[in-house]
Amino acid sequence: MGTEPAPPAHPAPARTGRTAPPAEPRGGDGLRDGAVGPAGALGVTVSNMAPVNGAFLTAPVVVGAMGTQAPWAFLLATLGLLAAALTVADFARRIVSPGSYVAYTYHAFRTVSERTGVALAAAMFYAGLLAGPLTIGAVAVFAGGWTSAALGLGGLWWMAVSLAALAFSGAVVLRGIVASSLVSILLAAVQVAVLLGFSALLLFRAGPDAAAPLHADGGYPGGLAGLSGLTFPLAVAGMVGWDNSASMASEIRRPRRVVPRTVVASVLLVGLLYTLSTWAGLAGYARWQGAGDGADRFGDPANPAPFLELAQHYLPQAHALLAAVGAVSSVACLVAALTAMSRITFTAARAGMLPRGLGRASRRQGVPVGSVLLWVALIGVCIVAPTLLTGAGPTEASAWEAGMGTVPLLLTLLVTLVGLPLYLHRTEPSGLRPVRHHLVPLVGTAVIGWGVWGNVQPDQPSPGDTYWICTALVVAASAAASLWFARRPGLDLTALGVGAGDDAGADGDGTRPSGTAAAPTT
Repeated sequence: MGTEPAPPAHPAPARTGRTAPPAEPRGGDGLRDGAVGPAGALGVTVSNMAPVNGAFLTAPVVVGAMGTQAPWAFLLATLGLLAAALTVADFARRIVSPGSYVAYTYHAFRTVSERTGVALAAAMFYAGLLAGPLTIGAVAVFAGGWTSAALGLGGLWWMAVSLAALAFSGAVVLRGIVASSLVSILLAAVQVAVLLGFSALLLFRAGPDAAAPLHADGGYPGGLAGLSGLTFPLAVAGMVGWDNSASMASEIRRPRRVVPRTVVASVLLVGLLYTLSTWAGLAGYARWQGAGDGADRFGDPANPAPFLELAQHYLPQAHALLAAVGAVSSVACLVAALTAMSRITFTAARAGMLPRGLGRASRRQGVPVGSVLLWVALIGVCIVAPTLLTGAGPTEASAWEAGMGTVPLLLTLLVTLVGLPLYLHRTEPSGLRPVRHHLVPLVGTAVIGWGVWGNVQPDQPSPGDTYWICTALVVAASAAASLWFARRPGLDLTALGVGAGDDAGADGDGTRPSGTAAAPTT
């Protein structure tokens, strides 16, 4: 009697029929199994999107181009990103892994060939590793500049404040996923409450001028014509971070249900907040200075904080609160981003893309300590380096880093969107739906693609005319690193498989698959 041949390490995906979501043991990666519920997942994701920062920073630029009709740009961006979110949600129902877009890319493109899946997944990870610290560093720099300006601190105090915010955020994340999610829930709730409350006040005080966004006044070129150029891509890029919860899949209860719902809900919530707050700000300025002049004042680059100016005019007592919430939004984003990126890095290290030591989680808290500290160090460099090397102030440095880092992150999302139809065509051909699995990903791809193109056009005003160079360098470096990784012998990418199954199992019955065990918890 002979022995049965051992199964391959990465069995070929089924090509016929509809496969049930696989259920693998929870806790095998060392992260805390099922420690976070839906509220925590949504809180971390909304915090990562930093709605107050977006309203303060992105809305004035869009208003400058579109005038009173700027809210429609955010509504259109929300609808477009909803298509992208539905596509990622389809992946999240099938692939449960803290590797997030890295795991999705691997699974989608390994249906073409194993080497293709490995190379593209590695390229997406290295692109995120290079670009992520820039965008998160921009948030930290903004926090320091905003807070020091509000307190009247000069010199390099902004840098000290930025580093302090980073240190605080790192300390919270090192306390564990429960601490991270609780802090994120609190800070997200504060942001949503303040934006809703202040918007309601402005709309009430505006009276009939609340209808200003229904007509085209102000801006250049003004109206819907202002959607051209960089305007719409900025509205799209302003909501980066909505896929955050996918990286927490091992730590979320019932991830096949919670992650897809969180991805979609976060786009709807933050997109509508952007639309409402911009509408309310325009209504407030229209009541105060007239529709056209008010929109021009809102979008004037020389006006550093339109919402603070509106608060000073309509409710001076709220001025300090809004200024404080601007700093809170940045800290919330830092906590959430560190949480997400450390999990992706942890998973990639377990797959061999970085030293294996970064793929270990602490026994007591289930925290990928090495990956967290790596990201704290990289972000710290991005806080300090621009000023030390060029003498740039916080406003200039923050704008540089945000612009240079956003496009590579959008590219990683673009590859994910392209991968879903391919993945389903190869694994679930009978389950393909023309609208859900072809049209919706196509719309999402078009929206993200527009965002990429708008940000890399070389004929933009400085420093935007150099963003394409940074993007090209990141893409080239990521490609080189991924090719090196893909050629290494003895690769074991099981960490990019299903990192965790749903507590409900494939049938959603609430039972843990046999032979599984929970990770250590505190």
